[in-house]
Amino acid sequence: MKETKTEAISSAILCILSGLVLCIFNVSILTTITRVIGCIFLVIAILFLYTYFKKRNSTTLTTLILSIFLLSAGLYMSLDPKKFISILPMLVGIILIINSLSHFQKVLLLKDNGFEQWKVNLAGAIFILVIGVVLLIKPIQSLDFIFSLTGSFLILNGILIFLDQYFIQKTNL
Repeated sequence: MKETKTEAISSAILCILSGLVLCIFNVSILTTITRVIGCIFLVIAILFLYTYFKKRNSTTLTTLILSIFLLSAGLYMSLDPKKFISILPMLVGIILIINSLSHFQKVLLLKDNGFEQWKVNLAGAIFILVIGVVLLIKPIQSLDFIFSLTGSFLILNGILIFLDQYFIQKTNL
């Protein structure tokens, strides 16, 4: 139970911090950050490939596959950061859909244990699901608006995770 609580709190904090970053920083700063992260991925990929082929410390394909993934992602992020940034709302949509399914499970736990206000949590889970589907299916064109909106929903999702954890802890689940 303690691991679940820690996981929930970590997830909530990560959502809120990610949301704040998306709300505060504009696209030009995110473009620079994306390029820097892409370059870091490239360096890590090169080090992994060096280790795999030159030092031969690893005989599994995991290092090679991870290297190829990091190399591809690093090149993509470094060379075309705006395109990478434009797919982030869809990725956030997928994350919100997955989190809403987790919220639905917690709502059922709250309902099964007699928590009277489970419908409020259900409304929040439905809202997060709808927003996730909208971001996934029809991302809005303006990146600044997308980032502010996406950041706001990540903050809301983090708050809902905190509330779910609080209510579950309150009902001693």
